[in-house]
Amino acid sequence: MLLAASVLNVRAHDQIQVYTVPKEHPGTPLPQAALAMDPSGIPVNSAPIHWTLPEGWKELPPDGIRRASFDVGAANGTKANVAITSFPGSVGTELGNVNRWRGELALEPIAESEITSAPLTVDSFPGKLYDIAGASARTVVAEISCNGNSWFIKLRGDTAAVAAAKPVFQEFLKSIHFAAPSVESDPHSNLSMQPAINPRDLSSAREASVEGPKLNVPAQWVETAPTSSMVLKSFSVGEAKAEAAVTISVLANEGGGALANINRWRGQIGLPPVTEESQLSGLTEPLQTLAGKAILTDLLGTDARTGQPERMIAAIVPHEGLTWFYKMMGDAKVVEGQKNTFVEFVKTVQYP
Repeated sequence: MLLAASVLNVRAHDQIQVYTVPKEHPGTPLPQAALAMDPSGIPVNSAPIHWTLPEGWKELPPDGIRRASFDVGAANGTKANVAITSFPGSVGTELGNVNRWRGELALEPIAESEITSAPLTVDSFPGKLYDIAGASARTVVAEISCNGNSWFIKLRGDTAAVAAAKPVFQEFLKSIHFAAPSVESDPHSNLSMQPAINPRDLSSAREASVEGPKLNVPAQWVETAPTSSMVLKSFSVGEAKAEAAVTISVLANEGGGALANINRWRGQIGLPPVTEESQLSGLTEPLQTLAGKAILTDLLGTDARTGQPERMIAAIVPHEGLTWFYKMMGDAKVVEGQKNTFVEFVKTVQYP
């Protein structure tokens, strides 16, 4: 569902070409919006990564949520750079990601059947390599799934510069090594917006998830198997041709905060992020629940797979050191018809 760990700086040694991002390095403080999210509002992941820097590449200063970025040393007035980013879980759909990269090159979106990629293995983890050419620029992206996180390593720049740099970029990918997460059994171990999570907080979140709140589930909702370990309960509403999904999750402390979560949800339905907490007042409304004060957001966007209207209604409910998240997302008409039912459901949940 959500949550991010703090972004860490790369430590470089002057005469050694092996670069490391140690897990507990404090990093350079950044504004929360830059620290927590990519342009789609997705929390970043800070699991360790190691690589060998190719000759001629120059490391650039930290920039937003990039784990690292490099000038690849193109010549003849052309430019290209490499950026490394990582996010917990899956980030959007393959089609959504490809069309986002195409949009950066001023290309029209394509259908899922038109996607082309090559299989890729980085440090024994599976991935795909995408190569997208625009009129005067080109993007090569390696996407790797590793230890529950999504890694994106992107070479982008002028067409000639990217063509020259691609063989070195592929060798660079071979040098990458991912360190395993320190708490493999806990899905939240790398997903906190806090600099560190107290183990007791994680324990409380797990216990609450197992114990579960008392739910007054509407009769027309059908319980389904959660598609993610981050989800405590999930339900289907509507029919196969027009449906919505309701999910319930819980995390420790503030769960990343309202701004990070609402931006993440906005990104899921194709909406741009907001940059300031003050903007949330126009996107949320207060909600009184049995747990106390909560907030509700109602977002209308587009399903990236179908191009049809997609709507999301989500509630953030803090309660005794935990934050509960309720989300209904799917066909816009189904969500509209179920809104009052969903709100009443959230209001009447009884917590352990």
